Amino acid sequence: MSPSYENNQTTHSALDAIQEPITNAPPEVKTIIQQVLNLEKAKLYLKSPRNINEEILQIIKDVIK
Repeated sequence: MSPSYENNQTTHSALDAIQEPITNAPPEVKTIIQQVLNLEKAKLYLKSPRNINEEILQIIKDVIK
């Protein structure tokens, strides 16, 4: 095996380990994660996003209900 292949395998394994809690999360948690990511993407252009904490809290409350 080439060092490049081994490095790629190591990187892939590390990414799998990082993503494992998300991929094995219940559907409600996955929904919260996706909605929060979408919210953050929508606010990236803002210099100082306001009320993001309140919006994240509202996402969580809506999903839990």
